[in-house]
Amino acid sequence: MGKIPGETQQLLTIDGCQLRIRTVGSGPAEFVLVHGIGVSARYFGPLAAELARHGTVHRVDLPGHGGTAKPERALGLVDYARVVNGAMEGLGIGPAVLVGHSMGCQVVVELALHYPDAATALVLLAPTANSRERTAWQHSVRLFQDSLREPLIVDLIEFTDYARCGPRWYLKTLPAMLGQKLEHRIAGVQVPVRVVHGVKDPIVPLDWCRELVEACPDATLDSIAGEAHVMMFRSPEPVARLCLAPAAPGGDAAAGDRP
Repeated sequence: MGKIPGETQQLLTIDGCQLRIRTVGSGPAEFVLVHGIGVSARYFGPLAAELARHGTVHRVDLPGHGGTAKPERALGLVDYARVVNGAMEGLGIGPAVLVGHSMGCQVVVELALHYPDAATALVLLAPTANSRERTAWQHSVRLFQDSLREPLIVDLIEFTDYARCGPRWYLKTLPAMLGQKLEHRIAGVQVPVRVVHGVKDPIVPLDWCRELVEACPDATLDSIAGEAHVMMFRSPEPVARLCLAPAAPGGDAAAGDRP
């Protein structure tokens, strides 16, 4: 999914790193959507359109992703968080609900830890990386398994995004994703956190999500029935409901089975 009707975009350079911000909607409630490794914000399109009915939504294309320029050096998760925060400050965005997907969850956790004024809450959609499978080989196998469970359009979006990212930048970023111990980092987050799990996700199993929730003092866990890793593309409405109430206890039965 490309540009949403009424959406604007800006290309910014923060600390020598280029990133893109696409904005749609209006209103005081703000949402910042951060994608996973190798891809772009395109797969957030249905969720962004749904959230734009309730507030202002900003889709981020991280440096080296989505056709943005490749930085001269590899970036760690803290580097990505610093660049996103710089863009938010430069555009007057926030504080906002920070919505991460896959590696984007790791980025928004670092953002909330280093720049606590940027976040009102975190929504972690299919957070990586499973503490029991932190090798490139295991991740590749799970990624392939997930491709068999996603809609064809999602696979097409991801594969074309991987091609734009390129293997060199992907492999430069992968060690940062696999090396972070999110179960330790999430413990320091001071805003409400909602972890969202796709029932059919082979990359992010339920026991890993439970481990994260147990590590975070103010976290809840919800599952989206029938969905795999990229849950928000085909099920934007239930995911949006969770983003709109990230601090609500007990989950939302309409969003799927409560684990």
